[in-house]
Amino acid sequence: MRLAAVLVVVVFATSATAQSYDLFYVMPGRTGTKGLEAGISTDDAGSVADVGIVNLAAKYSVSDQFEIGTLIESGLLHDDLSSLSTVTFGVKYGIGEATALSAAFLAPASDADDPALFLGVMKSVTSGDMMFNSWLQLGFLDGNAGAGAMDVDLLVEPTKTFGDKLTGYLDVLVHTNTDDIGDFLAIDLGPNADIMINDSSVVNVGLRLGVAGDAKADDLGISATFIMGL
Repeated sequence: MRLAAVLVVVVFATSATAQSYDLFYVMPGRTGTKGLEAGISTDDAGSVADVGIVNLAAKYSVSDQFEIGTLIESGLLHDDLSSLSTVTFGVKYGIGEATALSAAFLAPASDADDPALFLGVMKSVTSGDMMFNSWLQLGFLDGNAGAGAMDVDLLVEPTKTFGDKLTGYLDVLVHTNTDDIGDFLAIDLGPNADIMINDSSVVNVGLRLGVAGDAKADDLGISATFIMGL
């Protein structure tokens, strides 16, 4: 499983509305764990300099169950976004070794005209030599789905370790909106892999591509990630 505290460059979270302060699926770390995430993401491999997003994040485990974090998204490489695009605050609370609750608040600032609130539940299940991670999140308030509507986001992530150095993930990402499920439906795939460098460093490489739905990813996304534990 990915390190609890990370330094990240990832294509997974590319929307202007962040759903979490954490760019990867990671359960709350042990007490005192600190994490930093910094990197560039894009949903179009051919236009990194035009639609790239710079992510700067930090997180801290107050206890073995409770983690807090902050994510700043910058549009320095994005033609349509501000230098300070969005700011998201969040928490995770573990209610077992393999289950956690999550909450994130998108502040109404810069490119986010209105606030957004995301509430979620994380669950990991082990079967044989594989692990299956899942993360369901519901989005509320005008900065997310709009008045009277609710965003629904689901991550399903089969993962398998190969030897001591390689872990593979197949992210299945489903998004829709209760205002119009069909028009907002997006099903994307995000295959990626962690390559272990040492006990505290990992390199992640991956892709993101649209599979089904009117709102699926139109272009191929790519990622190159450096992950460091603190």
